[in-house]
Amino acid sequence: MAVIREIKKQSPTIHVTGAISNISFNLPARKSVNMGFTVMAMTMTAGLDNGILDPTDRDLMGIIYATEALMGEDDYCVEYIRSYRQGIHGSVKK
Repeated sequence: MAVIREIKKQSPTIHVTGAISNISFNLPARKSVNMGFTVMAMTMTAGLDNGILDPTDRDLMGIIYATEALMGEDDYCVEYIRSYRQGIHGSVKK
């Protein structure tokens, strides 16, 4: 996170892309680590703009849509609701 923050601090117009799964290499329960990192990296304090990730990971995609909605980047939660209705979200349904 410190690297992303420093890049944004020195060059605010630069967009940062990161490989999400690289953070959890060789760790147990990689999926949980990847989801936690994604949320942390997306927040205003870090500012990850894009991620290289598995778009078929429905749990991770749901977390991303939820995080964007909670950060105020999804007016009226339209994209969150749309992605839920399309089945993009993972196993957590309620």
